[in-house]
Amino acid sequence: MITVKKSFMIFVSLFSLIACSQKPIVTPEATASASAASATPWVEGTEMALASPTPWVAGTETALAVLSSSSTPTLVPSLTPLPTFTPAGIPPFPTFTPYPLSEGTFSPVLYGSGSFLLLGGIKKGDGWISGVQAAQYMFNEMDYDFFNPNGSIQIQGSILEFDPTCGNHFMRSSVVMPEPMVGVASGWITEKRGTTGLSTDDPAYIQAVAEWFQSQGNSPAEIRITCILQVDMEGDGVNEVLLSASYFTEKFAFLTETGDYSVVLMRKVIGNNVLTIPLVKDYYVSSDPELEMSYPNTYTLAEAVDLNGDGTLEVIVDVRRWEGWGAIVYRVDGQNVREVLRTICSAP
Repeated sequence: MITVKKSFMIFVSLFSLIACSQKPIVTPEATASASAASATPWVEGTEMALASPTPWVAGTETALAVLSSSSTPTLVPSLTPLPTFTPAGIPPFPTFTPYPLSEGTFSPVLYGSGSFLLLGGIKKGDGWISGVQAAQYMFNEMDYDFFNPNGSIQIQGSILEFDPTCGNHFMRSSVVMPEPMVGVASGWITEKRGTTGLSTDDPAYIQAVAEWFQSQGNSPAEIRITCILQVDMEGDGVNEVLLSASYFTEKFAFLTETGDYSVVLMRKVIGNNVLTIPLVKDYYVSSDPELEMSYPNTYTLAEAVDLNGDGTLEVIVDVRRWEGWGAIVYRVDGQNVREVLRTICSAP
C-alpha cells in the first residue's frame, strides 16, 4: 500500500514538471484578437476615421496589408479613377460648307455695334429663316449695309463664328460703331424710308403711355420714355409713332419690384381713332414687397426698316439683360404684331 502511494506521488510530480516547462500554444484566432486589442498608431488627419470602426472598402486590401505588416505604418492610398463624362447643355459646333445664293435672293439680318449677332435672314421663296439656316448661305466676301435712325454705313464681311455658350453665330468687325445697328446684304434695301426721332420728354407721349398703363390695370410710379420714332410704317402717307419706355427701381440689372416695367408701344391711327398697340411688354408685380431676382429684359426701340422688301417696315428692338444682349424683330400688320426673328446671347 505504501509502495502504490509513493509511485502515484512520483507520477504526479513528473507530470507537473513537464506541464510547467511547455510554452503556451497560440491559435490564429488568439493572434487576431491580440492584434485587434493592441494600440493603433496615430496618423495625422485620420482621427475621425480611426475613432469608429472602419468599413471594408473594395480595393483597400493592399493598404491594410502594409499597415499591419510594417513596424512603421505607411498608408498607401487606393485611388478611385475619376469618372469620365461629356458635358451636357453645350451644343456641338455646326459644320457646313457655305452655299452662296444668287444675288438678290438672300440676305442675313445682323445686329450689333462691332460684334454682330446673326438674328436670322430672308430667303426669296422661304421668307424668314433662322440663324442656323442663314449661316449656310453666308460667305466672307459679302458686304453689308448697316442702319439706325442716325444714318447708315457699309462694312466688309468677315468670318462667321459660332458661340457655343449661347448657341448662336456672330461676325466680328474691325469697324466699331458708337450705337448698335441692324445690317443686311449690301444693296438688299434700295430705298430706306426715313425715321424721325422725337423728344422723349414730350408731355403728350408721356400722357399716352400713362393712359395705356391705366387701361391695363397698372399705374407705375413714373413714366420714363427711352426712345420715340415717327415713321410711315406702311407707306400709305400716314405716320405711326413707335416708342419704348423702361423703369426699374434699383439699378442692378437682376432685381425688380412691383411697378418696374419695360415696354415697346406703337401709336397707330385706325379709322378715326388712335390706338396704342404693344409690341412687347413686361410689367412686374410681386407678392413679396422686397426686391426679387427676376433678371429682367430691358427693351429699347432700335430701328424700323423694311427687311423683307414687301413695303411694310419691321421694328427692331434692342434687348439687354443681366450678362446678355440681343435683338427681336417684329412684323406689324394693322393691329396684329408678330415676332419673326429673335437672338439673345449671353455676354462674353
